[in-house]
Amino acid sequence: MKQRLAVWSVHGFTMTGVIWACLAIISLAHGRILQMWGWLALALLVDALDGTLARRADVKNRVPWFDGAILDNIVDYITWTFIPAVFMYLHVPYGYKWVAMIMMIVVCMSSTFCYCNTQVKAHDQYFVGFPAAWNIVAAYLWLLDTGPVMNVLITVLFAFLTVTPLTFLHPLRVRALMIPNIIAVSIWFICIIWLMIAYPNRPTFVWIAFWISGIWFIGVGVWRTLKGTARNQRR
Repeated sequence: MKQRLAVWSVHGFTMTGVIWACLAIISLAHGRILQMWGWLALALLVDALDGTLARRADVKNRVPWFDGAILDNIVDYITWTFIPAVFMYLHVPYGYKWVAMIMMIVVCMSSTFCYCNTQVKAHDQYFVGFPAAWNIVAAYLWLLDTGPVMNVLITVLFAFLTVTPLTFLHPLRVRALMIPNIIAVSIWFICIIWLMIAYPNRPTFVWIAFWISGIWFIGVGVWRTLKGTARNQRR
């Protein structure tokens, strides 16, 4: 009984992501951008923790008929892709609304490849291809106030990276450099919340820490990509 209760507690925790998604959509509909980011940040925290909790509770074996991975993907698609795509359509400048509509479709369609790809994670838990983290892309475009041409190029680039062998770090699953990775992503998370609250102001020390931690995150993925390529060439 206790084991089943633990399993359903984990699934219930994952399901709270739907609550935060609904509140984020309502906030976006009413133009309360900072509130929207706050709800999406809560959804991100749930997503960061629920996998570890699910493995500890052994949810696959104790309630095998309920697929927590599908539940997680549903919540992730809404919070990591769909809501950010709508936000980008409404609040990221693309020059023309028809261009913004096309970019929204590109974001939503390219992400399906990530969620349906059974080989999206390498053996060492790195993501293979851009993992449809459009909430992060949307946040960067919003904070940077980039122009329409740059926004189109960045959106198309990351959509394309979804189908490439470039690896991206999963800070809570990749064992190599796990401690510095967690420190870097924690600093980044604190900085992006700070910058969103301070927007459009950019405190210098927060801005620098934001970029350094973000570059670390991308750099580790690039290092893993080059390392894997070199290993394949030796074979």
